[in-house]
Amino acid sequence: MASKLNPNVLYVTEPGETLRSPQADSERTAGEAGEESSDSDGEQEETSHKLIRKVSTSGQIRAKKSVKEGILLKQTSSFQRWKRRYFKLRGRTLYYAKDCKSLIFDEVDLSDASVAETSTKNINNSFTVITPFRKLMLCAESRKEMEDWIGALKSVQKWETYEASQFNMEHFSGMHNWYACSHARPTFCNVCRDALPGVTSHGLSCEVCKFKAHKRCAVRSTNNCKWTTLASIGNDIIEDEEGVSMPHQWLEGNLPVSAKCVVCDKTCGSVRRLQDWRCLWCKAIVHSSCKEQMGKVCPLGQCRVSIIPPTALNSIDSDGFWKATSASCSSPLLVLVNSKSGDNQGVKFLRKFKQLLNPAQVFDLMNGGPELGLRLFQKFVTFRILVCGGDGSVGWVLSELDKLNLHKQCQLGVLPLGTGNDLARVLGWGGLCDDDAQLLQILEKLERATTKMLDRWSVMTYEVLYLFVSQVHITQYADSVASHLAKILDSDKHSDVISSAKVERREVLGRRGEEKAGSVPSQESGGSSPGESGGESGSEGKTYRSKEQLMLRANSLKKALRQIIEQAEKGKTKTSRAESQRVHDSSSFLSQQQCKQCSEKCVMNNYFGIGLDAKISLEFNNKRDEHPKKCSSRTKNMMWYGVLGTKELVQKTYKNLEQRVQLECDGVPMSLPSLQGLAVLNIPSYAGGINFWGGTKEDNNFGAPSFDDKKLEVVAVFGSMQMAMSRVINLQHHRIAQCRQVKITILGEEGVPVQVDGEAWIQPPGIVKIIHKNRAQMLTRDRAFESTLKSWEDKRKIDSYRTTRPRLNSQQSMEYLTEEECTQVQQLGIVADMLINK
Repeated sequence: MASKLNPNVLYVTEPGETLRSPQADSERTAGEAGEESSDSDGEQEETSHKLIRKVSTSGQIRAKKSVKEGILLKQTSSFQRWKRRYFKLRGRTLYYAKDCKSLIFDEVDLSDASVAETSTKNINNSFTVITPFRKLMLCAESRKEMEDWIGALKSVQKWETYEASQFNMEHFSGMHNWYACSHARPTFCNVCRDALPGVTSHGLSCEVCKFKAHKRCAVRSTNNCKWTTLASIGNDIIEDEEGVSMPHQWLEGNLPVSAKCVVCDKTCGSVRRLQDWRCLWCKAIVHSSCKEQMGKVCPLGQCRVSIIPPTALNSIDSDGFWKATSASCSSPLLVLVNSKSGDNQGVKFLRKFKQLLNPAQVFDLMNGGPELGLRLFQKFVTFRILVCGGDGSVGWVLSELDKLNLHKQCQLGVLPLGTGNDLARVLGWGGLCDDDAQLLQILEKLERATTKMLDRWSVMTYEVLYLFVSQVHITQYADSVASHLAKILDSDKHSDVISSAKVERREVLGRRGEEKAGSVPSQESGGSSPGESGGESGSEGKTYRSKEQLMLRANSLKKALRQIIEQAEKGKTKTSRAESQRVHDSSSFLSQQQCKQCSEKCVMNNYFGIGLDAKISLEFNNKRDEHPKKCSSRTKNMMWYGVLGTKELVQKTYKNLEQRVQLECDGVPMSLPSLQGLAVLNIPSYAGGINFWGGTKEDNNFGAPSFDDKKLEVVAVFGSMQMAMSRVINLQHHRIAQCRQVKITILGEEGVPVQVDGEAWIQPPGIVKIIHKNRAQMLTRDRAFESTLKSWEDKRKIDSYRTTRPRLNSQQSMEYLTEEECTQVQQLGIVADMLINK
């Protein structure tokens, strides 16, 4: 078809028509034309404009430089179905077709376009491209891919070169980050100042500054989103003798219902029009008439300790990363959010933190990982990190701190959004946080948090294949026995039968080390001579044997086979004992020689498991990889863990695991009971809040468990029922040891499931060693300290009120009263005087 179309001609059709070349009408069926039209029609807004479908050939597109391309899902107008389409972004035009090899591409002009996410939580990673004439609903496979596409679409509108690895550039550009939302109260557009119609998602809101706009007005909005760097402040910057100061950044209208002016303490805002102002940093609300009475310097509000002011980001280092330097930032906060955690609740927390803090200090772990944020903060002498996610996210950040060697200058706190959240529980931050309205209180508690050290452990592994020379000899011996027995049973020559029997006897005796000259039983020699003579007579050509000769031969074979079997069984028993001893000696030899060559598999922060619990974790991880939608929430995850644990209650896959593993604690071999798994604990919380050690206090045998004592607690896992009962009762009979180093030797030829902090795999036979690695500074919440501090602050407020309250004499007091109040006081005095006189 490409040869029949002029590559220099742009073909334009109306919505009901289909595009054909002059000679290609017979080559396209009606069904194809209808499908292509339904994919493009019906997307226009309720305006007077008609949708003009513009298309281009592949030859025209190839001549332009590609910015980004890939597969996206596109929502059609017919029944809102989703179809896979191949998109190409070249210049200020977005092209799409059925696949990359298509000859005809539909095109969308992005000159006056805006891009927005389609919902608040945005579980399906969808976004909308809004133009004056049409609207495209698109869906990406992941949130990172969606943000890459949004960043690319924004970059072409400003004629910038798009780079996928660019450092959080959407925050530094001043452009709004739109998402479609509904409004429960009257809301007004900050561009045209008209009301946003309806309560459905007809309006757009900026996720950072809460700037409101119609979909048609979004493209005309100014790039005045929340400041991030010194350059973004522009002419509003305040310079004095002390240096550069941070001014207020005002946004007009759409104020809360209970808003009051900080100057006159009267109600602000209106439900009828866009009026009054709100500062995006200190959250101060003022009337338009009171705005001039406010101080010019912004105090940054309640979160000033955690905020990096835009004036601190004023230079770029040699690596192209922003370098933050400011004396006012004594201990700023770096926020790392896993947007996938908590049934995509992380997206809401991500937006809320950008509203409370500088957007440049809030990062999505699913979009570039923690390295970008850590590189920004590494210039500070001290800083704090808040990880919003599960235990896996915390381990990811701690591993990056190891690579950048930042443990000495940062403290890490946890906001639990995952499924288990065991580390957050022991640090005092609770097992769940799903309300983004509490973030301001959480930031205040984080500023008052104390620091404790968390022990971190290296999980070292060495895979061993136990192949010994004796196994080769055993194989050769088995083959020899099989060949000679086949001769005895199948051969017609009596001499071959007797010779094979003698060879078998000597080999068995030789393996036992008991070859002696007089060891041949007399019964065998007496029984073999008739058979031997019978064999010789048979060799002379006799076809038929007598009945007596056959009976004698049968008895001889019976006795010979019986002796061979008896000798083989005795030899097998002794050989198995010798082999088991050789395996034990060899394993101890390998432990001494090869443990020095163990490599670090991973780092353990919470706990280590082998056997039953690791198998459940491995099956859950496989289930989540196969069916992500079935494991998309915390409730579903806990349900799947319960189902898999119940299945193991019946199957008992790793019953008698003590026969397959050997345990050493601080170099001392431990005798294991009959069990299905082992758990090595660093923190007193396991599998979503279980105190698997069975207590928090010391006793006669063991000390109190702690995550900062450089000790590990080793416990036995007897079954799923025990793990379930541990949630209700503190069981202690399964304690094995409390030590500083653990070594587990996996015997046999098959691997055993192993899990570290919920991440499971199959560990081949060999050695697993757990040794101390380093310590990390963790922010812990001390509730007793918080209550004491709150009481002290309340008392201080009362004392300050008493000292600042003016003391007036009787004459001054009367001057502050109205005439009616003065009259009432005088009457009260007269009545009191009368009562006293009576």
